[in-house]
Amino acid sequence: MREETECLDLRNQIYCMDCMELMAHIPDNFVSLILTDPPYGIAYQNHFARQPHEILDGDQGIDYERFAWESYRILRDNSHAYFFTRFDCYSFHYDCLRKAGFTVKNCLVVEKGTLGGIGDLKGSYANNSEWIIFCQKGRRLFQQTQLLENRKKEGTQFHKGREPSKKYKTRFPACWFGEEYPKATYNATWQKKHGIYHPTVKNVEFLSWLIQISSTRKELVFDGFMGTGSTALAALANGRDYLGAEINEAYFKITQKRIKEVFSNV
Repeated sequence: MREETECLDLRNQIYCMDCMELMAHIPDNFVSLILTDPPYGIAYQNHFARQPHEILDGDQGIDYERFAWESYRILRDNSHAYFFTRFDCYSFHYDCLRKAGFTVKNCLVVEKGTLGGIGDLKGSYANNSEWIIFCQKGRRLFQQTQLLENRKKEGTQFHKGREPSKKYKTRFPACWFGEEYPKATYNATWQKKHGIYHPTVKNVEFLSWLIQISSTRKELVFDGFMGTGSTALAALANGRDYLGAEINEAYFKITQKRIKEVFSNV
């Protein structure tokens, strides 16, 4: 059991520190939703882009097994968790999360904002999707949202034992492709316009969908690898609290700037 520390404010804060260091300060059953993209253990450096990305701090890998156990510990009972992964890391991440106690429900596959353009361009399929492992601690139903309207007309009568159709979808597919779904990441044009150069800048609208589906207002969303702060922005946009860490000082400063801009425009 971990007692809540008096040294750190654990709501609506992002700390420039290692994720595991922050998690050591978080008591058991404290956060309501985990939404994070941890390092995969293989350094990423794009030498082909006009604005090359640095190798991410910590991207040589983390102790994922320990991270999975700590994630399970800090998450409240009957709550959801989303962990970004990759095809060549999926089986390892799956095993770690399951051994930590999570029930692994699905792997979401979500279209990226841009087509992958490095590596073997002529002998390999382009990477155009993000993989996200969806887990539960206990069981939590999806929240009722107004994210997608049903294509069929809203029903008023039962038909052959089935409930009448509702205006908005209450169940979502595991693959999000096409114009009706938000992209998982921003494209290069967006990054250039906003001056944010990070290899995996997540789309705030996409994260907002997951937050609306898996939490309620004022609940606490945790991201131990904040990057440039999209998870925090999505939490704020939907009336949730946030908590996270970012070890890279340059990205941490970008996060602070983005959050400050949100408050200045309110």
